[in-house]
Amino acid sequence: MHVGRSYRLVDFAVWSRRSVIWMTIVSVAAVLAYIFAGFSVPWAVVLVLGTTVSLVSGFKNSQVLSRSSEALAAFSQIASSSRILASVSCDFLAPDVARQLLYRHLAWLTALRFSLRRPMPWETMSRGANREYRRRYYHIAEDLSSVEIELKALLGDDGVAVARRDQPALELLHQQAQQFNALLKADTVPSSIYGEFMRVLRDCHDQQAKCDRIKNTPYPRQYAIVTTMFVWIFVTLLPFGAVPIFAALGTSIPPVVAIWLTVPFSVLLGWIYLSLDQVGESTSNPFEGGPNDVPMSQTCRDIEIELRSRLGETALPPRLEPVNGIAT
Repeated sequence: MHVGRSYRLVDFAVWSRRSVIWMTIVSVAAVLAYIFAGFSVPWAVVLVLGTTVSLVSGFKNSQVLSRSSEALAAFSQIASSSRILASVSCDFLAPDVARQLLYRHLAWLTALRFSLRRPMPWETMSRGANREYRRRYYHIAEDLSSVEIELKALLGDDGVAVARRDQPALELLHQQAQQFNALLKADTVPSSIYGEFMRVLRDCHDQQAKCDRIKNTPYPRQYAIVTTMFVWIFVTLLPFGAVPIFAALGTSIPPVVAIWLTVPFSVLLGWIYLSLDQVGESTSNPFEGGPNDVPMSQTCRDIEIELRSRLGETALPPRLEPVNGIAT
């Protein structure tokens, strides 16, 4: 997630430069077709198509923003539940038991974020512009480690065994439930505290299910594909409709200059539409590790520092600071 003042115009232009290249080629082709063959597209057709594209693009960007906000809210709730678990554990349990519960909770967070970072076929981080941007400006912690290594650091050899399960995050929540039940049966905690533990556990299940739904369910492909297709049709026809308008300006400025003004203005308008579609597509998957995604690694590291501080530990890991204004 970008947490600086804004993206630099140069960085954004480099990221979306393929749109500029395409629009330049199409605009030059439109001017040459008009000069040598008199070919153009009625401006009314372009205008109607542009209105349609604006509506569907606005709908798409609104929906993907909702997905991103829902994902961010899920991790905010996870942070809240983690603090409640830490307070209840440290206040009502022996230090060694509290440490076991909180370290297993940190292991669950680790397994969850690695699961959410796995690539999916419909995600966009494999595209050239996104790969290039991440390689140039930032990295994510999950690229530098593995779930086995991190779970072993938290749980020892048991963590390695859990990491090799099909769903390690769910397995860790199951182990938490087993220990909560064991504490109640041993009369280590009263039923009211057991109820608090189970509420936290239920909330962890709810938030994981919400994150899994967002991760495993893409923004509906029919809307995504239709929107992108409409945008590309519109920007391709745009210079063919604009060239007669600029050619008509030849009465007030030299005709050779007027008609070639089609190129910069068509490139600008087409770049705007294509960039909006590109931004919407890259925002629709908030867990893939893009510059606009939920900063899972930073959130989980902050939770780890808080929980281990609550246990009285002093050898804490460093915070994950934003790199080039991007929190991961």
